[in-house]
Amino acid sequence: MATHETPAQPSVQKQGVMMSGFQLSGDAPTAYSIYAGKIIGTWTDELIHAAKCEDGDRVLDVACGTGLVASRVNLVSRKLCSVTGIDINDGMLAVARRNPQVEWHRGSATELPFEAGVFDVVLCQQGLQFFPDRSAAMGEMARVLAPGGRIALSVWGALEHQPFHAAVIAAIGSYLGSEARSAFDSAFSLKTGGELRQLAANAGFKDVHVRLAHRTMRYGVPARLVAGFMEVTPVTPQFLALSDDHKGAFITHVVKLLGDYTDDDGLAVPQEVRFMTASKPD
Repeated sequence: MATHETPAQPSVQKQGVMMSGFQLSGDAPTAYSIYAGKIIGTWTDELIHAAKCEDGDRVLDVACGTGLVASRVNLVSRKLCSVTGIDINDGMLAVARRNPQVEWHRGSATELPFEAGVFDVVLCQQGLQFFPDRSAAMGEMARVLAPGGRIALSVWGALEHQPFHAAVIAAIGSYLGSEARSAFDSAFSLKTGGELRQLAANAGFKDVHVRLAHRTMRYGVPARLVAGFMEVTPVTPQFLALSDDHKGAFITHVVKLLGDYTDDDGLAVPQEVRFMTASKPD
């Protein structure tokens, strides 16, 4: 699938731009800025370090969302870089723009609105798997990099290696139906190193390095994390439409599924992520 042009999941047309992937609306982007830090934030600094930023680098964060990565580039790298973020979701960008230190753009990863060779580093955290045309997106990231430029990206591993997400998605299927459950198919669909290598090779990258990493996500009150997560998903409206009793039963069900991953300090659940770094030929 990684080397084909078939959309990773259904897309819709909005304001003349093809929309796909993890789309949020209403108040969800604001909540996402909080709970994303709990679920993927622990991986953010590792991604930035992998890019090996230098003073003066022009850095692009593709699928920047609310700015979790872009806003930390200079802090984490301890370098002075000019940072640009781009995302297709207006609501996400509205939150991101609260940080005036980054230049924010709205646009598609498959048609980046930048000239060729204008960035030294491209970052993409948990975005590539959602793009409707992964090959085009990887090609665009290569195009906007200057010769010798570097890319660092991350994607989730297989769903069976993500107990938290597996429990939540199972409950979504039970309480909201199979169509709601399918909204998460893309998130864990780019799950092999071979797919990443092939995408990078097809885009002309060299020195491709894929690394599988595992980490334990901790959270003191599992029910609170489940409730917060369900406020920041593409199916949030359906969840919020449930009665209070059904929302409570949903959360209780997920917490029960996660019972083997709790201890006296709360939730301790493993996560799996693949990192890929590569460079553009000089």
